[in-house]
Amino acid sequence: MANRHNRKNQHRRGPQLSDGERLWKRLSSAIGDKDELWGKSWNAQSIAELLIRAEKMRARFDKEPKAERIFRAKLDQSLATIRKEEQFFSTDATKKAVTMRTITEIAAIKSSIASWEAFFLRHGKTGKLFQGPPHLDNENDRLRYGIIEQAWLAILSGQKLPEKLSLNNEGLSKWGSFDLGREICKFADALCGFRFQESSPSIALLLLQNQRFTVSELLDLRLAARKREGRNPFPRYYDEKLIAHSNLQAEVDGNGMVAEGRADLRHLPFVTIDPHDAKDFDDAVCMTTEGQTTTLWVAIADVAHYVKKDTRLDHAAKARATSVYLPHTVLPMLPPRLADNLCSLRADVDRLAMVIRMQLNVAGEIVQSDAYEAVIRVTENLAYEDAIGDNRFEDMFKLAAKWQAKEVKLNISNAEMRPRILPDQNIKVMVKWPTDATRMIESFMVATNACVGNMLGSAGAPLPWRCHAPPDTAEVKELNAKLAALGVNIELPMPSFKTHGQSESEELSDLLGTWANTTIESLPNAEIAEDDVDDVAPYLANVLDPKARQDILDSLMDAQKKASGLANKTRRVVDQGLFHLMQRANYSHKNLGHFGLNLDAYAHFTSPIRRYPDLMIHRQLKAMLAGDDWAYDETETADIAEHCSNQSTIAKYIEWELVANVYHIHILRGGEIDSVSENLYPSVVEKSWPARIVSLRTPWVYLDLNDDGAIQGRMHLRQMDSKQRLNIDDNGLEVSSAEPGRDGEHRIVARLGEKYPCRLRGIDIWGGSLDLASR
Repeated sequence: MANRHNRKNQHRRGPQLSDGERLWKRLSSAIGDKDELWGKSWNAQSIAELLIRAEKMRARFDKEPKAERIFRAKLDQSLATIRKEEQFFSTDATKKAVTMRTITEIAAIKSSIASWEAFFLRHGKTGKLFQGPPHLDNENDRLRYGIIEQAWLAILSGQKLPEKLSLNNEGLSKWGSFDLGREICKFADALCGFRFQESSPSIALLLLQNQRFTVSELLDLRLAARKREGRNPFPRYYDEKLIAHSNLQAEVDGNGMVAEGRADLRHLPFVTIDPHDAKDFDDAVCMTTEGQTTTLWVAIADVAHYVKKDTRLDHAAKARATSVYLPHTVLPMLPPRLADNLCSLRADVDRLAMVIRMQLNVAGEIVQSDAYEAVIRVTENLAYEDAIGDNRFEDMFKLAAKWQAKEVKLNISNAEMRPRILPDQNIKVMVKWPTDATRMIESFMVATNACVGNMLGSAGAPLPWRCHAPPDTAEVKELNAKLAALGVNIELPMPSFKTHGQSESEELSDLLGTWANTTIESLPNAEIAEDDVDDVAPYLANVLDPKARQDILDSLMDAQKKASGLANKTRRVVDQGLFHLMQRANYSHKNLGHFGLNLDAYAHFTSPIRRYPDLMIHRQLKAMLAGDDWAYDETETADIAEHCSNQSTIAKYIEWELVANVYHIHILRGGEIDSVSENLYPSVVEKSWPARIVSLRTPWVYLDLNDDGAIQGRMHLRQMDSKQRLNIDDNGLEVSSAEPGRDGEHRIVARLGEKYPCRLRGIDIWGGSLDLASR
């Protein structure tokens, strides 16, 4: 009975009045037609006196002083809210006194709301996808839409909404439940037909289509937004004072530097081989043969000569930690004078370099390596495509092929999409696959990094090692369960974590200690007799045992080989599963080895123009060559390694997002892969792809759009069937109906690895997402 009574009272209650409206009604009743009081400024004291007198509360309050105190306290609370809302009352400059809005003012505001609602209804209710900016047939609507665009731009820029976006002439944008700022966002979504959680994608698209900014300006707005959100630590522009200081650096005096003790290697035929649009040439290579001795030379720009430790320039480079390569610009780690000029190994000019000499035997194995502070003179700056087929590099290609044939690693080569914004704001989108030239340079750089890592590690230098852990045991178990459910006769062994020189009993002790979260001494009286363990260099003590690592890699390669004979959809499942087993590499002051490259010691050395850890390695190498103290101790190395790992991860996310944004704009312009799209926005034709399902994780279905690894998107389960609820099974293998049909069976909607054609439902040029639906 009591519950029914409460529900009845709730039904009668109706819409609740705001504090402002409730107080306005009380005051207007008290004031009546006294015009002089409508224009008066009121504070808490004067309002209280008026209401006490008008509502005859004095006698009661004289008897109950506590009731008056409660009344005045509630009035103070209401006024605090009223001053913020500024709806039924306006505030003065001090934000203390308030003035009541007149009945005429309120009527004008409500009329303005009706006018705005009519505008939104007239132009935003088409129900079409990608409708774009509305067609406005009168000047008032055009003026109103111009104000909306100004407000949208303010939203993307993180600025205050313009005063003109108002329900009156005072910048009022909220009245009761009507919020003009919210309504213009809903209007943007209505024009585009999008269903993203935020309106930013719709707003960005409409402003771009109406040419309120260029693609490059849009990307800069996105970078600024990420910075406001604390997700972009990279300044858009370099410190002007540091730029001015670096501009004072003199050109290289090669003869003078040789006289000071540098090795003169200007006679060597160094070339750079890079992307055709590269500016910062930080590595050069050549190979020489004298008698029976073949030597591979790798020269790396001597950035440490120009960027001295603990200077302002060094602090700026360390804060950035990496260059960020975006479709419209580069956020460089170093100022342009250094990155693109003095430190860049340009052809036909003397340049300072750290050079690694790798002497090879007849089998192409490195038998000795040395390091030099040198002066070099590059003979030519080549693009990758220029090097292919050039007889001058035949021996280098053969050496790289020989090394690659011996490599034990997974064959996982994903395409790289490279959209570029051209000067006229046209967009060029290319997909780059590895070539013989890119693989050759990669092999030489990996060998160089490994040589330097072993060189400095054996000397005891603290280093920011580039580490890559083996697959996680839990993830291997999960993949095995998935393969078993698919009926695939492939089972991966559990990874071993035995380190260099560690006996089997010691490995077991370490595992037990890890499980127990404590330290356990080596198990005595091991049942299996073990060989004596040779002394292991300290820098290899935490590295996975080479045989253990080899066994894991062999098993992964064997799984990939077996998968190659399976049906296409099943092979893709295995390949994708193996790919996801690979963990992300990071920087660490402890050398844990590099699982993916099958190396005991790996340190980034070859890109000091764009990576701070490489610059640290150069300083340590210089200290070793000079017989000086190490430039970094263990503690400082650990701190910087962690910082660089974090910065590198953030940089990758920014790069991925902006690449996706530009590709999405390319799609809207009607562009395809390996084409140029013009700065025009025709009517959007429904875009579709012959996609393949590559992953299933509730509530998302992940799709490889062109079935080539270049472009991926995701689809919500609801898009597969809007009429019934769908589930993904525990192994992530299939999508099925949550409820059984009449036959008691759960209908299979889609399976992992199957082709699943999809179409574009929404496109985000602000946050990099695609909203996909079934075709």
